[in-house]
Amino acid sequence: MVLGLPEGSSDCGEKLASLIFEVFINFAVFLTMVILCNGLHFILKPYSQPRITSDIIAGLALGNIGHVRTLFDSFNKAFGFIIDFGMMCYMFALGIEMDSHVLFNHLPRQTKAAYGGQIFTFVLTALATPFLAYFDENKILEFTLCLALAVSSTASPVLTRLITHLKIGKSDIGKIVIAGGMHSDFIASLFLSIGYIFVPMALFCGDFQATQGLNKAFTMAGAVLGQTVFAASFGPFFMNWINNENPEGRPMKGSHIILTIALMVLTCSFSTMYDYSPLLSAFLTGVCLPREGRVSKWVITKINYMLTTIFFPIFFLWMGYEADFNKFHFRSRGAWAKFFTLIIVGTAGKIAGTVISGTMLGFHWPESVAIGLLLITKGHLHIYLAVKSVSLSSQACSLPILLLNPLEKMLQFQCNLYSCQLSHM
Repeated sequence: MVLGLPEGSSDCGEKLASLIFEVFINFAVFLTMVILCNGLHFILKPYSQPRITSDIIAGLALGNIGHVRTLFDSFNKAFGFIIDFGMMCYMFALGIEMDSHVLFNHLPRQTKAAYGGQIFTFVLTALATPFLAYFDENKILEFTLCLALAVSSTASPVLTRLITHLKIGKSDIGKIVIAGGMHSDFIASLFLSIGYIFVPMALFCGDFQATQGLNKAFTMAGAVLGQTVFAASFGPFFMNWINNENPEGRPMKGSHIILTIALMVLTCSFSTMYDYSPLLSAFLTGVCLPREGRVSKWVITKINYMLTTIFFPIFFLWMGYEADFNKFHFRSRGAWAKFFTLIIVGTAGKIAGTVISGTMLGFHWPESVAIGLLLITKGHLHIYLAVKSVSLSSQACSLPILLLNPLEKMLQFQCNLYSCQLSHM
């Protein structure tokens, strides 16, 4: 014994010191990422660029530094858990903000225009991308449909912030784009949730020859249906009771907050026991809960605060780490063809679809073009799916999807100015 310490304690002290030092380095990298994101956002803000653009650029730059990549190699598994949990919270908040009653209401004109652009883009992507061999021949139909659904959808949270930043939310063009983006995002997420039951992409990532099987598919469908029915029937009743017990102007009771969180967690976790996606389970649970009320607003506020201050810097740093530039063949014409095809198809499909549907619905073609350009906005879920596709050994596909967002935002800059002009006409 040395100074009263047992033998071997020096080794434990060294390991503890090493662990504390690694934690400090990771925290320093996190602070660097936060500072870099805020700095780039301040620089790009006069150009009407949303925060996600600066976050993507900062993540790609910092995540491809050699020392940072070496540091994160040992924390890759922990990285994955943090990202999955954060995306579950993101999808849950997204689901609460959605209005499920739109499926049963009469569709307004702006929604039909958005659906026209979404359907046209989906068909165009599904027909064009198989010729460029984005995926292996195994499960090419399933992966192509998922890619087409991702390219044709719209990130409504990013689009809403963009419209708010441009101060055109109260104009006609702003209301049309926000409503159309919400419907497009909701329908795409809903189709993804339903399609996962029969085509579980996570199962195919590890084994291309794997099959779902009808028995397992029906079991998963029953679990998802039971969870949805329970959340839609008991959830609003429980949330209204909590709202009545905690009126505005009084602090919320801690026991009621714990009960609310417990209900949400238990409801989200039921279908995951049958191998359903935790992200999609959280989304469906959020859709079934009421948007109005003090509890729902409190949950959305807290989740958005956590995502903005803590999760998003880690998320985009993880994105930059996974999007390894060394795996992109810069000298290959095929790689660049795949890259620009996604941009051209995603942009041209939205514009052509909204112009055609807008003409049929009585919109002027300049307004239809502006709507289509704004509806190409992609967000965090698209980036998450693109990064996950790296595990399919399809780096030539994942990196273009990651880089698609900044280029789309630069294209939207021209549309933003044009939309502002239309809103003041």
